Amino acid sequence: MENQLKLKIKIGQVEFEAEGDANAVTEQRDVFIQSIVPAASSFLDKIQSIEAVRVAESPTNSQIVQNETATSALPYSNVSNNIDWSRTNLVSFLNKYGELSDRDFVLFAAYYYERKQQGEKYTFTLEDVKKFYSEARRSLYSNPSQLLYMLVKAGFIIDDQDAKTASLKSYVISQDGLQYINTYIPKEKTEKKARKAPATRKKVESIYASLNADELNLSKYPAIKDLKSSKDKIIMAMYIVTTEKKGTWFLATDVEFIMLNVFNEHITLKQIQNTFDRNRNLFAKQQSVSNKKANEYRLLSGATNMAETIILENTTK
Repeated sequence: MENQLKLKIKIGQVEFEAEGDANAVTEQRDVFIQSIVPAASSFLDKIQSIEAVRVAESPTNSQIVQNETATSALPYSNVSNNIDWSRTNLVSFLNKYGELSDRDFVLFAAYYYERKQQGEKYTFTLEDVKKFYSEARRSLYSNPSQLLYMLVKAGFIIDDQDAKTASLKSYVISQDGLQYINTYIPKEKTEKKARKAPATRKKVESIYASLNADELNLSKYPAIKDLKSSKDKIIMAMYIVTTEKKGTWFLATDVEFIMLNVFNEHITLKQIQNTFDRNRNLFAKQQSVSNKKANEYRLLSGATNMAETIILENTTK
């Protein structure tokens, strides 16, 4: 074990370390020195040369401060640096920002015109805001002045101190406004849901749909149209259909159908239902078999007597 050797060589950033048999370590050292060291030395020379140039060209502290200030004040994000303005309008420019609120729409529209002026400060007024909406084919906000107030309050726009005219208040985008734009994360456009059509009530066909005047022997009865009250007309119509054995029980909708399609008389569904509700002593009521949410009615003896009285009075005239 006397023949053991431990060796470590460091040249700049390059290290050689070996431990073991003295002869083997010596051979490895010779290979390192002959092949690796020249290349490493050349590399180190280049690094030192580059470092010297970098130090020589490095800015002073004051220059660093100025550069940092200039960088933070850059008004335009990389997203919009490469734009062919001859192929861009307000709509296409704003598309990349997704769904914009009305407040943001005004801010980004002003930003579009400032970018189009290649960085020159863009001054805009309330009238310009209205033009933004027109150009973007967007419905004008109900109170455009309120949008400007919101932007001023947020600090995204400020009064233009260099405005040449005082006839209309002028604004420019503030540094905070530019920062807001450059860090804005587009929102996905939401598709407007189609308005749901109101549910339509399913129309149940009357069981009297096939009934016609020729089946009712109407010559035996007074004309429905000659009767004065809607109650008399309803009772007489139900009496005729019942007497001619065409039906006994009637939904309010059945009576409406019969009055219009058989007797050519228009009486509303509300009038018919009111007649049933207000004259409970004249009609029997039960839940409909065909429509669980509705009731059906038939004539009681009191209503039958009324109908026969009407017939008698009209016959003796």
